[in-house]
Formats: sequence, C-alpha cells, structure tokens
Amino acid sequence: MTKNIVTVDPTRREPFYYEDYAVGQRFVSRGRTVTDADIRLHVGATGADHPNHSDEEYCKNHPVLKGVCAHGLLILSLVDGFITEELPKYMGPSMNYGHEKVRYIAPVYSGDTIHAEIEIVKCREKNHEWGLLELEVNAINQDGICVVYDHHVLIVQKRCAITPA
Repeated sequence: MTKNIVTVDPTRREPFYYEDYAVGQRFVSRGRTVTDADIRLHVGATGADHPNHSDEEYCKNHPVLKGVCAHGLLILSLVDGFITEELPKYMGPSMNYGHEKVRYIAPVYSGDTIHAEIEIVKCREKNHEWGLLELEVNAINQDGICVVYDHHVLIVQKRCAITPA
C-alpha cells in the first residue's frame, strides 16, 4: 500500500469531518507485538478459555495451529485500536458504527507483530448531520500475511452540522 497513503500533521488542531475524507485514501498503522499476557488477559476478561488459546499440549495435536494462538476478537480489538489511531483521533465527533464483514484468516501467536492497512472504500451520507465511512482493513503480520480482514464502518459528523444555519 504505497498509493494515496495519508499522513496527518500531528500538530494539526482543526478536526476532520466527513467531507474531509475520500474514497481511495489509505492509512497504515504502527505495528504492535502480541504477547502471551495479551492472550491470557483476554481469556480472563472474556472467559473464552478454549484450548486453542490456553493449552500448548492440545495445540501440539491440532491440524492447523502450531501453538497457543490469540483469539480472533482480540486481534479485531487491536485492529479497532489501529483504526482509532489513524482516523478518529483527528476527527470531530465520530463513533464505531459496526462491522459489515470480519474474517479471521490466519492464526496470530504470541510474538507476532501486526499492523493495519486501512482504505476508505465508500463514503455515503446517513442524514443531514452524519456520514458513513466504509473501510477495508487488513491486519498484516510480520511475514506480510493477512491475518484478519474487517469491513468496518465509522459514523462521522458533517462539517455543516456544527455550522449555524
């Protein structure tokens, strides 16, 4: 992803609104290494204690896994954080509107480093105050393998909603 990558001046003080975004804009997040502590804390927080995420002996006999792996939802949560770092931290009022499609493509293990490649694929009006940005997001590991795909939607305030009539 080298074409249309957006970099934002970190000293910028004016927020971005729906009108400031366009189809084809791309963002690349920083990387983050997934740790065993991340996986264990996710198990503790959710109670999702499947052996895929907690039992090395079980995973030794698994036909796909090479060891304990992170929960897909843990990785999706990291992706959500990457999106927040790259887009909404510079936005005016905005919120996560939802996920149209999520796919867990490959396992993520403790020690793997992932980053997100984000592209705005659709901008559409919701009403006179809000617009929707549809994003295609790929979480990529250190080997260049896509591990999670997320078609993500953000709701973003329009500039005209803050301007008195």
